[in-house]
Parts: sequence; C-alpha cells; structure tokens
Amino acid sequence: MSHRTKYWLLCALAFAAATLAGVIIGKTVPAGAGSENATLLFSLLLGVGGMVMVAGWLWWRKTDDLQQQGQLVSWYWGGTCGALAMLIYLAVFFGRHSDLSLGATYLFFAQFAGFFMVWLVWRLRGQGQSE
Repeated sequence: MSHRTKYWLLCALAFAAATLAGVIIGKTVPAGAGSENATLLFSLLLGVGGMVMVAGWLWWRKTDDLQQQGQLVSWYWGGTCGALAMLIYLAVFFGRHSDLSLGATYLFFAQFAGFFMVWLVWRLRGQGQSE
C-alpha cells in the first residue's frame, strides 16, 4: 500500500471517528438539560473524544512537515479568527449574557487553556529554543 493511500485511509478513519463520536454524543446527551448521570457520561464521552484524537494522531504522523505547518497555521489563525468573529456575532445579535454567548465564551477559554498547556509543555521540552 502506498504512502498516499495510507494517508487518505487514516484521514478517512479520523473523519469517521469524529462522525461516530458526534452520533454517540447526540444519542446520549439530552438536548434540553444535563444528564441524570453526568459524571459517568462525561467520563465515557471523554474516552470517545480520546479515541477521536488517537485516530487524528495516526493521520498526523503520515503528514510531512510542510502539510503539518499548513495545518498548524490554518487552525491557529483560521480557528482563532473564526472563533473571535463568532463571539462578536453572538454578543451583538443575542446579547453578551445570552446562553449562546456565554457557551461560546466558555469554549473559547477552554481552547485557550488547551493551547496554553500544550505550548507550555513544548517550551519546557526546549523545542522553542531549537527552532
């Protein structure tokens, strides 16, 4: 099997895992309120999310440096600009304290916390100095 074929198969696996996770979450999490057994469901769904990350990591390992740089730059700048534009939209059209605006703000802070933790590990491992 060629490298290109493996690459696209792993890409499809990551996409399928994310789709399956979305279906599982959609079927198990109530739409209007919290779950009756939130702690158990949260742990289970974190495991499902972990499997999605593993599938994505398998694909990531098959990409070359140039593709990885393109993904990193696109996700950082595109994701940050898109999230900021959505936060502004939600605040303007639904109010700063609406459920949508607050939920998006919490998600933005969670993304920043995840970014900061990974960046900090990267710095502590000395990667920043060698590049």
